[in-house]
Formats: sequence, C-alpha cells, structure tokens
Amino acid sequence: MVGAVSAIRAWLRRLLAGKTERRLATVILVTTMVPLVAALYLATSMFRQASAIWFNPEIGEQLDRGVDVYKDYVKAIKDDLKHQTVAIAADPVLREAAKKRNIETLESEIDALFPHFPELVALSVEDTAGQTLARRDRGRPVDAATERSLDVRRALTDETDAPMLVATYAVSRKRLDELESAGVVVARYHQLEASRADLYQGYLRVFALLLGITAAMTIILGAALARGLTKRINRLGAAINVVAQGDLSVRVPVTGTDELTDLARTFNRMIAEMAQSRARIEFLQRVGAWQDMAQRLAHEIKNPLTPIQLAVQECHKKYAGDDPRYRQLLDATLEIVEEEVGTLRRLVGNFSNFARLPHAELVEANLSDFLRDCETHLGHLEDPSLGEGSADNEPIPAQNVEIRWEVPNDDIRVAVDRQMLRRVLVNLVRNAVQAIRDAQKRKSTPGALDPGADVGVIGHVTVSAEREGEGARIVVEDDGPGIADSVRGRIFDPYFTTKADGTGLGLAIVKKVVVEHGGEIEATASRRLGGARFVLRLPGVKILSIAAAAKEARERAKKQGVETVDPPS
Repeated sequence: MVGAVSAIRAWLRRLLAGKTERRLATVILVTTMVPLVAALYLATSMFRQASAIWFNPEIGEQLDRGVDVYKDYVKAIKDDLKHQTVAIAADPVLREAAKKRNIETLESEIDALFPHFPELVALSVEDTAGQTLARRDRGRPVDAATERSLDVRRALTDETDAPMLVATYAVSRKRLDELESAGVVVARYHQLEASRADLYQGYLRVFALLLGITAAMTIILGAALARGLTKRINRLGAAINVVAQGDLSVRVPVTGTDELTDLARTFNRMIAEMAQSRARIEFLQRVGAWQDMAQRLAHEIKNPLTPIQLAVQECHKKYAGDDPRYRQLLDATLEIVEEEVGTLRRLVGNFSNFARLPHAELVEANLSDFLRDCETHLGHLEDPSLGEGSADNEPIPAQNVEIRWEVPNDDIRVAVDRQMLRRVLVNLVRNAVQAIRDAQKRKSTPGALDPGADVGVIGHVTVSAEREGEGARIVVEDDGPGIADSVRGRIFDPYFTTKADGTGLGLAIVKKVVVEHGGEIEATASRRLGGARFVLRLPGVKILSIAAAAKEARERAKKQGVETVDPPS
C-alpha cells in the first residue's frame, strides 16, 4: 500500500512539474470535486430519507395485515366448501346407497342434492379403485379466465373401502390472484427492506468509484491544460530573456484563441515595433552624425574657396608679359581653378543642404490629391537644389523618358509633410531618369534611341500608389539597369554612391524623410518594368494620435493593475 502511494506521488510530480501546473490542476480538481461531493452528500441523504419513508415498519405491518386478510378470506371460502361437502356426505340416503353400491340410488340422490349447492361444478362418487360410480355436473367446464376449481374429497362411510365423495367447486379467480400478487409484493418489500443496507453500500461504492474516476480524469485534464498554458508562458518568458539581452529578432508562436494568444501577438508586435524603432533611431543617429560632419566639411571647404579663386584671378590679372606660352598656362590655370572651385561650391551646397535638412512636420492629407499635385508640378525635376545633378551639375530633365503617374481615385488619408515628401518623389524619379539616360549613353552613341522603345522615348518611370492596411504604399519603378544585389543593402547610406560624380546624399535624404514620416522604404527589382523598384510605405493618420493612444493604453493598463510611471513633461 505504501509503495502504491509513493508511486502515485511520483507520477503526480512528473505530471505536474511546475508550480503553476499544480495550482491550475488543483483549482480544476477542487472546482470539479466540490459539486460532486455535494451531489454525493445530497444523494445519500435523499436515499436515506426515501428509504426511511418507504421502508417504514408501519407500512410493512399494514401490508402483512392486508395479506393476512386475504388469507383469512380464502381460508373461509375453503372452510365453507369443506362444510358443504361434509353436509352432502352426511345425507343418509346417499350414504346408504354408497354402502350398498346402489348405483341408481346414488345417481338420483346426487341429482337431488346438486341444485342446493350453487358453487358446485361437478359431484361424483368413486370407489377405492378410482372408478366413478355416479356423477353430475353443471353442464359447463370451469372458466379459466374468471374461475379456479377446488376439489374436496370426503368418505361416505366409516369403512376402510368406503366410496369417496368428490365435490368440485368453482371459486372466483380474482380474489385468489389478488392474494398471490399481494403475497409476492409483500415478500419483495420485505426482501428490499432486508437488503437496503447492501443497496445503500452499493450505491455508495458506485458514487465513490465515480468520484475516483472523475478525480483522476480531472487531474490528467488539468495537467494537460496547465501544461499547455505553462508551456506558452515559459516560451514567452524565454523570449523576454532573449529580448533583455538586446536581441530583437525573437518571435513567439501565436497559437490558441485565449488571452495568452493576444499576449503573444502583442509581444510580437511590440518587438517588431521596437526593432523598427531601433533601426530608425540608429539610422537617424547615423544620419545626424553624417549631417554634423557634412556641416563641418562644408564650413572647412567653403572658407578657403574664395581666397583661392581671388588669388588665382589676381595672378592672371597682374601678369602683363607677352609670353604666349605663359599666358596660355595662366588662362588654363584660371579656367581649371574656377571650374573646380565651382564644383567644390556645389558640393559644399549639397553638404549644407543635407546638414540643414529640416524635420518632417506631419499633417493629415489625401495621398491621391498629393500625387496629382506632384504630377502637375513635375517641373520640380528641373530644380537642381532638390537633388543631385549630372556631371556638369545641370538639372536633369525628363526629356526622352516617359513618366507615368498612376494615381488612385480613392481617398487615402495619410500623415505627411507635403514639401519633404515631394522632395522624396523628386529624388526617386530624378534618380530613375538619370539611371536610364546613363545606361543609354553607355550602350549607344549620344542621341541614339533604344531600338525596343517608342520613337523618341528611351525609358519609362512609373509612380503608383494604393491603400495598404491603415496606411498607403507608393511605388516608383523604372525599366533602367536596376540595382545590383551587392550594393542594394547600402544604397541608403550617406555618401555611398555608384555614380562617378555622385555624392551619395540623395537616397540618404529620401530614407531620412521616410523614417521621419514613420514609414519604411525598400529597394527591389521591378518585375513589371525590369529595372529598379522603390517601395515607400506610409502609416495612416493614426500616427498623429500616438500620444493619445499611448495615454489611453496607460489608462487601460492602470485598470488592470499595471504600475506606470508618468513620462517627464
């Protein structure tokens, strides 16, 4: 017995390894067993009360008295029939005829006596061998449905071989059947009364077995349920430990439909947002550092440019000699210095513009209207201050490149800084146009057309937009040479460029603006046109109410008992 108990305890420890599992299993067990124990108590109380009512000694006595009454009634009937038989057998004529074996007299006497006894069915005289000497009946047999027959025998004389009078009577069957039924019922009643203790013990054993089975099933079910819950909780705890070490790539599986499922989904969304926020912060910090460096470089480069240019111009102006070779050298020097100083000034201007890039101030707008406005004012592509120019720093026109604007008719509400987002689109379209024109220059003579394109058109750029969730997506794609996979991950880094004359600031500005909009941008290959494809994702107007949403979330958390610290004002 002790070994069995130890084995059960060991099994329970293995089944319920954790504290939470044991607590949940205990709660389920108690919740299940309390109603069952209460039901068992009520059932046993009701059984005892019912048995005390039905098996009352007075009821048993009354039933016995009723059966005794039936027995006395039947006994009286039988005694009456016996008395009638004695009276018939006492007839002197009948006895004398029987003694003398006078058959004729016996038959006549029987016929004379028969009508005086209405219960008779048949009346006969038999000898010692069982042979009938004389007989008379009522003319119809006993009806088995309503009657029962009773034979009474009586000797007609005192002799040992005296003839025997046989009287057959018809008795009402109903009373005799009721007597038998009452006797069976009373016997069954006394049998149940005698065995009610055994019956009670049987019911008690059945209930105890039911409790035991229920307890075992409850423990197993509770362990299974608790194991599922604790497994998911432990999995979430392990993921939190990973996040605590700074790794935001972890995700927990989202299974089930309960609160833990919502918790896992919220955790994954929180980690994803944290990862995005970290990436944005790191990018903005990196861009901020590059902006500081650009500002210092612009300052350091800009200051000596004017003295250098003035000094060279003064030297060129002061020379009054007539040496043509030296004059040609001064002219070439002045031309080179002025050209390079101009290039450096434009570079300084780009650095200054990048360093002074303002922060986005978001307002609610209809993206469709914004894109139509951009399409109408496509002349921004001719503004060299909004993006990088060509090798000679001239504005890059969109001539020979078809630009299509696929603007949806839907009212797509987004939060944007119209001026800065316009700069983003201008830079992306400008880069696409320049990439197409540079690729055309490399593979053909200047002015030649792509044989596969329309007459006068060397490439295509498409700007499209559509709703995406609560926000929107803008896609700028072209049929140019595309972006190599080896540099796709670095094209948004400041000062990284694949152009011989580029500064690498255009796409860095684009990403900074997009990040400040709370959005994302990625560069892929265009399946539609075959060139580069930039996908710009913008959040909806929900980003404008982040503070209100955060406050609402804090209020909900406080109602759930979560301690919060008010942010600094």
